[in-house]
Amino acid sequence: MSAPPADRSPWRFLDHADASGEFNMGVDEALLATARELRRATLRLYGWSGPWLSLGYGQKPSPARETACRAAGVGVVRRVTGGLAVLHGADLTYAVAAPEDALPPGLAGSYGLVADALCEAFARLGVAVDRTGAGGAAAGGGARRGFDCFAEPAADELLAGGRKLAGSAQRRAGGAVLQHGSIRLAPDPPEAAAAAGLDPARATSLAELGRNPDRIAVARAVREGFESVLAPLGVFLHDGRLDDRERQRALQRGESPAREGPASS
Repeated sequence: MSAPPADRSPWRFLDHADASGEFNMGVDEALLATARELRRATLRLYGWSGPWLSLGYGQKPSPARETACRAAGVGVVRRVTGGLAVLHGADLTYAVAAPEDALPPGLAGSYGLVADALCEAFARLGVAVDRTGAGGAAAGGGARRGFDCFAEPAADELLAGGRKLAGSAQRRAGGAVLQHGSIRLAPDPPEAAAAAGLDPARATSLAELGRNPDRIAVARAVREGFESVLAPLGVFLHDGRLDDRERQRALQRGESPAREGPASS
């Protein structure tokens, strides 16, 4: 791992119930603002109320894809982060929002810390994973040009049996970092995947690997994974909740995010 971060204050831990795509993305954007304005670091775990297709900030879906999603009951929301499309609803999503100097330096440092924590989490669940090359760019070099996040592994992402199990994306703004990502618990519903135009065979999930996809057990493992990685840096997690300003920001969030800094996949 890279050198210890400069800021060793406690990190807040949030474990949220399922919510809409707009609210979930609004909360993550509010946490990024809190990290920037108040220098508070947060680890958040959450789920989605039904199937939602989240698009990277720069992605442009076709009208036909959006129409198919609406017809199949799949919500569509745009993330403030970069990267490619992810179908949510059968996953557990994490978000890390922190001041830059509360993380190891650079893209490689922040992606590496999260990957270390997720590797620890999967080890606790008895899942053997392979980790793509470090660095914060697409595996093998160059930008990813497809549509489906789970069809194309990027750096410091985790695969099992050659298929992607967890993916992530990041945004940096005003000295703060937001990285959020999807941990697949079970296969996507076939009708939702078809409407979104994604190929379920390119990804895998805990259920497909023969592991218990229980959300509570996975959330506990993820928290313990982060705790084990953060402890040597003098950082610990404490249970918290959204403050009134964060909740209001999340409730006011529309379908599209406000651009606040560079995004990366």
